[in-house]
Amino acid sequence: MYIAELKGKVPSSFERMEDILTSNVFSFLKYSDRKLFLKLFLNQLGLSIENNELKNAEFIFWPTFEDGTEPDLVILTNDYYILFEAKLYSGFGESIDEEKKQLIREARGGLENANRLGKKFFLVAITNDYYHKEEKFKCLKNYKSYLKWINWQSLTELLLSLIEKNNTNLKNYDFVIDLYNLLEKKNLRAFRAFDKLADDQLDKLSDSIFFPKEKSRYVNYFDGFKKIFVEFKEINRCSNRVFYNRIYFNDFNKIKDVHIDFSDNIFFKINKNL
Repeated sequence: MYIAELKGKVPSSFERMEDILTSNVFSFLKYSDRKLFLKLFLNQLGLSIENNELKNAEFIFWPTFEDGTEPDLVILTNDYYILFEAKLYSGFGESIDEEKKQLIREARGGLENANRLGKKFFLVAITNDYYHKEEKFKCLKNYKSYLKWINWQSLTELLLSLIEKNNTNLKNYDFVIDLYNLLEKKNLRAFRAFDKLADDQLDKLSDSIFFPKEKSRYVNYFDGFKKIFVEFKEINRCSNRVFYNRIYFNDFNKIKDVHIDFSDNIFFKINKNL
């Protein structure tokens, strides 16, 4: 399925389906080297699990609770019952009835099942937000201690870091590259701070890592509002404004002995040789 999406062989509506993304990502975590990828992913959630537990962890995709609630995934280890609810473009299912809201039903059902199995319960919400938006989870006030949040971008960054560190020596390398490219294609790559750039990448950067001003066609042609207007003492100045008030333009006819030609352009100077 990765290749079909990467090559644009599936409908755009299909690419936006959250269930497909969930299947792709967690199938990778299930079938790849769990002691590496699954372990690091769960570490991002603050969960430290022994390798033998990870090896025997059970993945239950879209289980159905007694009330019909269907979370995306449950991972069972010796000690943990970890429920995942993943979103991409949509929000969490809402209801006027507080007790019928999706997250509450999942938290309640998951906690009951975890207690019955004698395991510690966590509800993991996955979104494409760049930060934890508390308003999305305010309904879980009674289950707040069980909630963990992560975004898809965190997984993308994890994969990229491993690729940069290990290159082709990385376990499941081809599998990792395909998943990383898929997540990047879905714009699920986070901004990487400069202090996290890989050392071997720094040497490849040019002297200017931003837009080189010398390449701009209009360099030095914009005069700026301050240079144009501030020198005219007869124009009324408007305090407490970031931009120029329209009165600046209306007052041009009050300026004596000053001729301004607006025939071309008052912003960019027109150079007919360009």
